[in-house]
Amino acid sequence: MNRKPFCYVLKTGHTVRGDILEQYSIKGKGDESKQIPDTFSESYSGQGLKQPLYNPEALANLLELNTYHYRACKTKARDTAGLGWYLEALTDNPDEKKRKELDEFFSDLNPPLSSVLDRAMLDYESIGYGALELIREDYKPDGKVSNLVHIPAHTLRIHGSGNKFCQIRGNKKRWFKLAEYGKDVDCNTGIEYEMNSLTGERRATEIIWIINYTPRSDYYGLPDIIPAMGAIYGDISRRDYNIAFFDNFGVPAYAVFVSGNFDPGEEDPETGKTPMEESIEEHFKELAKNPHSVMVLSVPSSGGEGEVKIEFKPLSVEIKEASFRLYRQDNRDEILAAHGVPPYRCGIAETGSLGGSTAQESTEIYKMSVIQPRQEVLENLINLYIVWNSFEADGWMFKLAEIDTSDEKHDVDMMSKIFEKGAITPNQIIRHFKDRFGLEESNHPAMNAHYVSGNPIDLDIDLGSDVEKVLKSLYDDILGVVVKNGISGDSPEYKELLDVIGSFKTATRLAGSGRKQTQ
Repeated sequence: MNRKPFCYVLKTGHTVRGDILEQYSIKGKGDESKQIPDTFSESYSGQGLKQPLYNPEALANLLELNTYHYRACKTKARDTAGLGWYLEALTDNPDEKKRKELDEFFSDLNPPLSSVLDRAMLDYESIGYGALELIREDYKPDGKVSNLVHIPAHTLRIHGSGNKFCQIRGNKKRWFKLAEYGKDVDCNTGIEYEMNSLTGERRATEIIWIINYTPRSDYYGLPDIIPAMGAIYGDISRRDYNIAFFDNFGVPAYAVFVSGNFDPGEEDPETGKTPMEESIEEHFKELAKNPHSVMVLSVPSSGGEGEVKIEFKPLSVEIKEASFRLYRQDNRDEILAAHGVPPYRCGIAETGSLGGSTAQESTEIYKMSVIQPRQEVLENLINLYIVWNSFEADGWMFKLAEIDTSDEKHDVDMMSKIFEKGAITPNQIIRHFKDRFGLEESNHPAMNAHYVSGNPIDLDIDLGSDVEKVLKSLYDDILGVVVKNGISGDSPEYKELLDVIGSFKTATRLAGSGRKQTQ
């Protein structure tokens, strides 16, 4: 009789259940496996393709197995490439025509550019590498780039030459070449030819290859989650254990002791076990798959007066939920640490040791150490192959929008305090907040002055001279009215008007003089 072993003993002395080992083992032909198959398995030797360190399909599947891993990958991809883009001038007088061409190209992509880059970076985070397809006008090698498309990374494998790639979907294959590779590659066969030897229909398009570098491979990268794979599968086991516990109504684990005058049955000549022993062993196999399930044991007695004693002793009755919560938190922390993502970015609220939030500080570190290096890599590749080499727009640079780590309430409070101390001008405050609140600067001299307790300390303007001009004009107008109405220069009304105008002139000169003395 053919029997499968219940478990295997490793060299370390530990045991592994047979069904678990079979699930992750490499199978030969005719054997069934639950692991995700590598669709390129037959092409690695025949087509010269290089095999990744880990199965990309299995790594992509991990996104569906753990909430924190999925959220961390989505967050990093979004923060890196999904927040928008802009063009930055590199010279004082850049070519505006080139800027317009670039703006039209990036703005007219369908799907939108942010979506294309976001998908490529999600592949980068979950699998370890990403790919963007460059399509040129009329598929000409020297044509201008006319489209940028995302290619699902798990469908691609790189050739041993490093200059071309193969995509497999179902029973179809398609070949691509590395961006700006100096030869034509047949998109159907992968055979290389001299440049301009193939027609546009047969010529392979180009790929921008983005990898998360690992010293273990010259061709592929590794995702950040690899060191925390155990935490993911540990959390899956915790989940499955709890589900099985409640499915079986929380029945605790028992040890069953059978003693007395009973009939164990005849031993199997091959295994040396009785039917009762085999029944108990089969039940324990079932327990491994279905924890906390109930065992029904029938014990035949020996003769009519045999006394049989069956004793059940619970092995574990304490509630494990508290320890499981701690275990889940440990797994969560390990997964997020592997990704370098603070809990706050994944929607997890945490407090510092003194009860305050560390969200802003953690996000700033995350931005500098995780997001910015990724943005620089992506920006450099797009600038090289599209902005500078294809559109020849040397005066412009493609930039990705950065995540906003600022605290508006904190910024406003700080600006108010330093403004009251005369450390900043109103226009400087406007420049700091204008993008957030849509503010506009003013050319009035008072907006460039510093104030202490509301009083200007460096307002370099003589208000007296301006007022004197107005008063002189008013004086001339009054004289015109006097002459027109025949008022005598000796009349009391005329003298009273002159006294009022003179007093205004004196006050204005004194005010202007006082301001100059305080500078």
